[in-house]
Amino acid sequence: MNNKKSLILIDASNLYYGFINYNWELNYVKFYRWLHKNFAPIGIYFFDGTMTQKTFFEKYPNYTLQDFILHKDKENDFFKMLKHVGYKIRTKPVASVYDKTSGDYKRKCNFDVEITILALDLLNDYDELVLCSGDGDFIKLLKYVKGKFKKTTIIAHKDRTNQELKKTANGAISVESIRSEIGRNKRLP
Repeated sequence: MNNKKSLILIDASNLYYGFINYNWELNYVKFYRWLHKNFAPIGIYFFDGTMTQKTFFEKYPNYTLQDFILHKDKENDFFKMLKHVGYKIRTKPVASVYDKTSGDYKRKCNFDVEITILALDLLNDYDELVLCSGDGDFIKLLKYVKGKFKKTTIIAHKDRTNQELKKTANGAISVESIRSEIGRNKRLP
């Protein structure tokens, strides 16, 4: 186990979209335990979007209000489970952005600013920043944190990790390399 005090920040959508084409998914209870086994977390923060009624019906125009209510119940149950396990949950509504090229609405929920602000606000409280994201937008954050004599580690999908981000971090762990410890077979829809 690493004894350095670690701040662990999880960009949920970055991990989620990496799992779409795989036959396995993250077991959040196992992942939480793995993080505690391998780091000394001062907090494990989970950043994720919540579906609004507007974005739900833009994505699923033929669904009913009852379908939306069921979706929200599942979403709330998921966040309750994460909170019960010990994750610190940070959410905001998913936005709809019109794409002129496709003539369609895209759902977007980006937490880059919130993740960066938290990492900077807590800078004096940790020795290592563990970022669960392969997003290249975090290169400057990692460089800044390293400039303050902190260690940086990224955990992400090997084929969805910005190469410059990987070079910037002190260490990189692919979720595929720890699949047996943190994964579960994909559930049927």
